[in-house]
Amino acid sequence: MRSLFLVLMCLVLQTGHAQDFDRLWGDSVSIALAEPLQWVAVPKSSVTSPEAFIAADPWPLQPYTSTTALPTSGTQDVWVTFSLPATQTLQTWFIRLPGQSLYRVSLFSRGPHGEWLVQTAGRAIAPADWSLRTRVPSFELQTRSDRVQTYYLHFENSRALTGRPMLLSPVEYVDGASRVGVVIGLMWGMFTVLATLSLAAFAMARTRVFLWFGALVATLMFTQLVLIGYGGWRMWPNSAQLNQVMGGVSAALSMAAGAWFCAHATYARSSHPHIYKLLAVVTASSLIMAGLMAIGQDFIPRDLRNLWLATATLAILSSLVWMSLRGQAWHLLLLLGTAPIALAALARVFYNAGWFLNIEAARAGGVLSAMVGLLWIFFVLAWRSRAALFSNHRIAALANYDPASGLMLPRVIETRLGQMLLRARRRHSECGVVMLHWLDQTSNPDELNDLKRSRALSRIGEILRRATRDMDTASRYDENLFLMLIEGPVNREAVSEVATKVLADCIRLSDKLDDASAFNLHIALWHGTPDQQTGQQIIDSLKTRLRRMVPGPKRYVQFVDVAGEPASLPPEDGSQRDNLVAKINAIEVSHPALSDRPPSV
Repeated sequence: MRSLFLVLMCLVLQTGHAQDFDRLWGDSVSIALAEPLQWVAVPKSSVTSPEAFIAADPWPLQPYTSTTALPTSGTQDVWVTFSLPATQTLQTWFIRLPGQSLYRVSLFSRGPHGEWLVQTAGRAIAPADWSLRTRVPSFELQTRSDRVQTYYLHFENSRALTGRPMLLSPVEYVDGASRVGVVIGLMWGMFTVLATLSLAAFAMARTRVFLWFGALVATLMFTQLVLIGYGGWRMWPNSAQLNQVMGGVSAALSMAAGAWFCAHATYARSSHPHIYKLLAVVTASSLIMAGLMAIGQDFIPRDLRNLWLATATLAILSSLVWMSLRGQAWHLLLLLGTAPIALAALARVFYNAGWFLNIEAARAGGVLSAMVGLLWIFFVLAWRSRAALFSNHRIAALANYDPASGLMLPRVIETRLGQMLLRARRRHSECGVVMLHWLDQTSNPDELNDLKRSRALSRIGEILRRATRDMDTASRYDENLFLMLIEGPVNREAVSEVATKVLADCIRLSDKLDDASAFNLHIALWHGTPDQQTGQQIIDSLKTRLRRMVPGPKRYVQFVDVAGEPASLPPEDGSQRDNLVAKINAIEVSHPALSDRPPSV
């Protein structure tokens, strides 16, 4: 019984005093330390070199365990020492310290001539001057073959350090960096898409709430980039001041954007004036806090900053809950979107609690959680603004589209035709123009026939829209004339296929309605590279060809000869000829002397 008790005690003591570094993964490669991790707290600035620990008087070093919190503060620093064993071949290892909030940390090691070599990192130093250009303070270690290599770490911080330092192999160190790169790329891509959607929704709906939502997205993205270390790594690598203050500044800006967005998205100004004033105070106070924190890291105490952020967050959430209970229930949908964003803010807390194995996984989860919340809020806003979106779309449609056929108006097609010909002329490419004449159609005051004609126009418009590509244009050019612009480069066969498809669909629709004359079409085609031809000349030639097809040719689809259509005269010439003949006939009738017939007796 006594032996069993001694064995259990040894196991407990061995587990509680595991003096080792933390690992990136549970099965990560590690090295047995020659001397375990030990630490000691000293008065601030009282020890500046490891020589003090080599003196005759031993320091009361304490073992570093998995539950140790290094008691750094404004009045004392902490020194940590450990030793790497001697190895036959040179081995490289990396120390990665937890988080970017560490004020300053220095690594001391013996040089080849017995001097002390110092590597430094932390918020008090510009990231460009760190020993390794990484997101978090990191140092490179090397073993020796002739002796044990001893290292000393000097920690300076305003509060206790709870995170354990990691000892990583080069492969794991690079693997962690690549995972961070994936997280950063994911963040840039997703947040950029969401900001672009916000701007597009504002352009369509003309609702400012989408602008404030875009501001919220931008500030949250900036805050996340600062939290994962991208700010000091890429944005301000040469500024120690920004490296210290931007964490608090970005959080305050995000809080201001979130409060102002909630004030406008919930229409609190008209429905809940007191809550609107509260959110306006939160916004203004957050902006003031951001300005004060930008002055210096210690200008506002850390506890006061945390208290303000917690109070502002509680005020925003409480406002949404109150308006949901006393106002419109759809405010609960906005409240649901804030829950994933709050989880993203607590990603570091979840890592410290042990719910994530490594900090990269926690940060990736935070990014994805924030994106889910923002996407949910965006869809809620789009759903609420659908009436404005449809209204603006309807206004644009009425200004550019024919309501009966759903095709574009003639004034739009005239502008696009000139632009298409200009592009084809510059690129020396071929384009096409198709004009369709709907036969046997006359205006009828009968209401029943008018309704039937409107339905037929809608069917023809649908057929023409299906036949055109995304870059092509179809319009109702006149009462019974339709025009299609086929963007180049396009060959003659493709233009002919468009006309054939339209004609075939009209024939099928006529057979379906059991009315052979419902959709009789004559189609004139123009294809080529415009040299000196204008859009009006091409349209006139197409009209001339259609007039010649009216008597009923066997071919319902005919091309206009680009080189020179013999009958491609402007329609005004034919009408002038008819007018001239009519005038001559009228003169002959009124003056019998001019007539070929002999006068009657």
